[in-house]
Amino acid sequence: MCLISSGSLLDVAYLFWQPVGLGKIAYLINAGKIDSHELITMKTLKDAGAIGKQIEDGVRLMGRGAEKIKWPIHLEVSRVTVRAKAAVEAAGGSVRRVHYNKLGLRALLKPEWFEKKGRLLPRPARPPPKLQDKVDSIGRLPAPTKPIPFFSEEGAAASPSA
Repeated sequence: MCLISSGSLLDVAYLFWQPVGLGKIAYLINAGKIDSHELITMKTLKDAGAIGKQIEDGVRLMGRGAEKIKWPIHLEVSRVTVRAKAAVEAAGGSVRRVHYNKLGLRALLKPEWFEKKGRLLPRPARPPPKLQDKVDSIGRLPAPTKPIPFFSEEGAAASPSA
């Protein structure tokens, strides 16, 4: 007699994040692999070696090594923990949660793939309704170099812009 398990399918809303700690980012900044004055995106983290090659749905910023962040840094990642966000903002920096779909993430991390195939970069996709409260903005393509200023309730910029 052979029993077939019904199995359980993964929830389609379940996403796999590549974790990166603030201690590792601080180490890479001190080593000179990341410029702390520029915007740090997921592509910057991948190129510096903070995360591996396999990024399924994005990067989650963790609070490990939060005490090592002593200078302002500006980050764009998919998700961020409360401790990590508090540590970065206490140092005078900012963290923005951005949304990229699978194709947009590929365009962010490997723009040369589209150029090699003779294709244009895709337009940024809006997050699905379930995820809209978990992101601050839609990801920008090509990869951004300067942070977008956050806007407060009154409509004035919360961070100084040049």
